[in-house]
Amino acid sequence: MVKHISNADKQWLDKPGYSKKPLALPEDIGQPGLLVQELKIAPGQVCENHYHKLQTEIFYFTNVNGRFVVNGEVINLEPGDVLIVEPDDWHAVSNHSKHDFRYVVFKFNWEEGDYYEE
Repeated sequence: MVKHISNADKQWLDKPGYSKKPLALPEDIGQPGLLVQELKIAPGQVCENHYHKLQTEIFYFTNVNGRFVVNGEVINLEPGDVLIVEPDDWHAVSNHSKHDFRYVVFKFNWEEGDYYEE
């Protein structure tokens, strides 16, 4: 069955250094642990180094107004790139441009609270 989820009524949730907007929740998809979000890093903001014990994140980039560092390595991104971050991979995101850094993330084995900082 086809499902259409309107983005019009979705709200941004502000977190330290970034904002996120759920696009499709596990109950929308019919798959526990699967979540799709849009993330936004505003100019000058940083999502600090962190990891997840359970979830794999697949990021899709429509622009590259920021930078990812995974396990201490700077990842050189291009529009259209996909980045896969697995459990226990330390990663941080920053934006040193004048425009929002926005991208989509598909989270597998997602559970609320699976976020660990240094």
